[in-house]
Amino acid sequence: MQSLKEARDQDPYGFFAERLAAGPVHWDEGMNAWIVVGYDECREVQRREDVFKHPYFELNGAADVYGGPRGVLLLQGEQHHAVHGMLLKHFSPRTVNGYRTEFIADLVSRRLDALGERTRFDLATEYANIIPSDVIAAMLGLDWRDEQTMADCRTWNIAMFRWTETFGEDDSAFAEAKAAAENLNRVLLPVIRARKDSQADDLISLLWRQGPGVIEPWGEAEVLAQARVLFFAGTDTTSHFLKNAIYVLLEHPELQDRLRGDERAVADFGEEVLRYLAPVQFRVRVATRDVEVAGQLIREGDRVHPVNGAANRDPKHYPNPDVVDVERRGIKDHVAFNVGPRYCVGAALSRGEELEVIAQLLDRYENLRWDTDAEPARYRGYMPRSFSPLNVVADRRAGRP
Repeated sequence: MQSLKEARDQDPYGFFAERLAAGPVHWDEGMNAWIVVGYDECREVQRREDVFKHPYFELNGAADVYGGPRGVLLLQGEQHHAVHGMLLKHFSPRTVNGYRTEFIADLVSRRLDALGERTRFDLATEYANIIPSDVIAAMLGLDWRDEQTMADCRTWNIAMFRWTETFGEDDSAFAEAKAAAENLNRVLLPVIRARKDSQADDLISLLWRQGPGVIEPWGEAEVLAQARVLFFAGTDTTSHFLKNAIYVLLEHPELQDRLRGDERAVADFGEEVLRYLAPVQFRVRVATRDVEVAGQLIREGDRVHPVNGAANRDPKHYPNPDVVDVERRGIKDHVAFNVGPRYCVGAALSRGEELEVIAQLLDRYENLRWDTDAEPARYRGYMPRSFSPLNVVADRRAGRP
């Protein structure tokens, strides 16, 4: 593999290791961009938005795909800071713990119940892929019980992420993403309009209540834009995280008894999975001026990719980076959720979902193992990446329904 561009549906970690051994920053001809693989350098690029700007707002068609120019993904400067701060406060660990009790635990249990009496199933398509959209829909106040609409929403999100991976340079991908975005708008707008004057206990109502005064103006366009970003970012990427967590659990069966019944251990396991298999492998930035990083001169206007997947395996920062170690020191210092001004607002929510997904799976089943008679798991994707299918055989634990 000569370029990150060749890594689609391939295991990139051998490529990352080669680049890390040669230095933390490299020009990638295939990407026509700099790739930043070192841990410290990756953090620097993501923290310094004055030098390495977040360019999504400049991508051709971005406002159409992401629900309008007023969403937190596209906002810049002080407006971004204000909306990002509002959302981070709402998605605090304390708030997410409340959501776990209120509805996340029930939604996860419901998906396990749907497996019925079977002991063979695909935990990707029947479990990990579905739960994040259930959760976001419940938070927003959508009808998460509408299975067809939820399945459609997941398909539309995938189309939008495929366009994101082209950085606005693929017209056919844009056409599909724009159509998907319009379909999502049709699902969200009736709820948004209903909540304007008749609010409920959901996130769309909260956006109507708390948005005015955060940025001006604040109206339907701003509520739609935030809801669209949350639906987009909070479903597809979290499902990759959950699939990777289940994959690691199957690859390391010795961890199953160790984690069962220990929420702290399940949480630490999730952090190590995020480091070991970053669900979003790389990000995109653009240099705002000539700048030197690790001895490499990056010119104004050059595209720069901080590669989270590589940074999380940097041996200068992580001893034995290719080993899963749930007792790793500083287990939460990975960059899977970014750092700096673009830190993922849904990080605590993703962590809360992992806690329920893994804890409940282990509570209900034991001796989880690969189904050797079914299609094996493969590492799929490009910018977001995870293993699927997850065909397993499991034994029901005694006394569990």
